[in-house]
Amino acid sequence: MNNKTNFANGYNHYCFDCNAFFSLKVEPDVIYKPEFCPICGDDNLISSINELLYHLEDEDIDPVGFYKAFPPDEPIPNSRTGATPRQVAIIFDLVIKRHDIPLTVESIAGNCETSQEIVRKVFEAFHITEKP
Repeated sequence: MNNKTNFANGYNHYCFDCNAFFSLKVEPDVIYKPEFCPICGDDNLISSINELLYHLEDEDIDPVGFYKAFPPDEPIPNSRTGATPRQVAIIFDLVIKRHDIPLTVESIAGNCETSQEIVRKVFEAFHITEKP
C-alpha cells in the first residue's frame, strides 16, 4: 500500500467548507480523488499543497493557519510571517505554557531580532496578545 500523502499532516484531501483534512482508503495502485467530502458532503475539495496555496491566495488568507499541512522545516509558502511550521508549533507550545508568567515576543524569541520578527508576525496572524 502506498503511504505517500499529499499534505505533511498525513492526509490526502482537504475540504475548505468544513475545514477538515481527510484520507480515504483505496485499493493499492488505484488513483482516486473523491468528488465529495465524507464529513459535510460538499465538493470544495483540495488535494495538493499547490491547490491549497492557490485557494488561500484567491481568498487572501495567510497559509500560516494551515502550518501542519506543510513540511516542518521549510518556510510556509506565501506566508507573510516567514515562519516554518516547526516554529509556529513551538510558539503555540510556549504560549500555552505561559499562563502565569509574562507573554511577550522577547520572552518567546529571546534577543534575536529575526526570531522576534517571526514571533511578532505569528502573534499578529493568530491574534495573540502580549501580556507583560
